[in-house]
Amino acid sequence: MHSPIKFVFELISWLFIGAIALLVVFTIGSNTNILGGYKSFMVLSGSMEPTINIGDIVIAHRQINYFKNDTITFYGPENRVVTHRIALIKEQDGNTTIITKGDANRSIDSDTITPNKIIGKVIFIIPKLGFVVSFSRTIPGLILLILVPAIALIANELLKLKNA
Repeated sequence: MHSPIKFVFELISWLFIGAIALLVVFTIGSNTNILGGYKSFMVLSGSMEPTINIGDIVIAHRQINYFKNDTITFYGPENRVVTHRIALIKEQDGNTTIITKGDANRSIDSDTITPNKIIGKVIFIIPKLGFVVSFSRTIPGLILLILVPAIALIANELLKLKNA
């Protein structure tokens, strides 16, 4: 029979291991293309609220075609990564121009983009996980995400040895 203390240590250990695994996946997804073209980004502004909020993680994937009302992640002015909705697609003389708008913004974006600036269509949103990712990049976050699980795992093993 499991003691409540052992259960708590195991639960904490598995939660932290899961959190670390998620952080690794999102870090790899935001910095490489090895996840099948899926890229993850943390939302830093409220321009897409209430659809996408500050601190959310968006997962974008490159598409063959994009359509009006698709939410896309793209390189905006100064190569800043932006996530907005397609408001209008213009075709003229064989060139495509895309006009975007943040859901919370009153007007369309002043800069237009071309399809080669699009990183991908937002296919998934993970609420508030960006706050955990940001915290994990700090010294206290690293300590909490490494030391606490390590202590919980060691305590769990010591309890196993004591009960054996």
